Order: sequence, then C-alpha cells, then structure tokens
Amino acid sequence: MSAGLPPEIRLGNDIARAMRHLPADEAATAVATHVKKFWEPRMRRALAERVRAGDTRLDPLLVTATLAYLDDQVDRAEVAEPSGG
Repeated sequence: MSAGLPPEIRLGNDIARAMRHLPADEAATAVATHVKKFWEPRMRRALAERVRAGDTRLDPLLVTATLAYLDDQVDRAEVAEPSGG
C-alpha cells in the first residue's frame, strides 16, 4: 500500500507502473524523461537520495530511470518538447 509513503516514492512508483507496458529500455527512458520534465528539483533530489541509499520501497524501474536521469541519459529535446493532452 502506498499510503504514508513520501511523495517521491509514491508518485515515482505510480509513474513506473504506468510505463510498465513499454519495453524495459523505453519504459526507463519515459519515466526518467517525465521526472526530469515535470518534477521540481527538490523532489528530484529527494528521489536521487533514496536511490543512492538503496531504498527498497522504490520500484526497480524507477531506480533504473533515476540512474539514467542522474547519468544525464535523458534526451534534452524530449524534455523541451511540450507535453500532449
């Protein structure tokens, strides 16, 4: 159950679940792009700290995506593109 979890874990895990239908590499890229594009820096830092600390409540896809984001593997053009809908 996600009630009571810090927002970066709850929201991050929700995003990871929503992207799980994609192939693994695409899903990780989609999650990383979403985090970089829409999350404020404070939440990105909190997520990165939890990944570095090995927080076991994080979805493995979210961990992979966060590591990609931290390694600057997110396409800057994708981040700059306006969101749809």
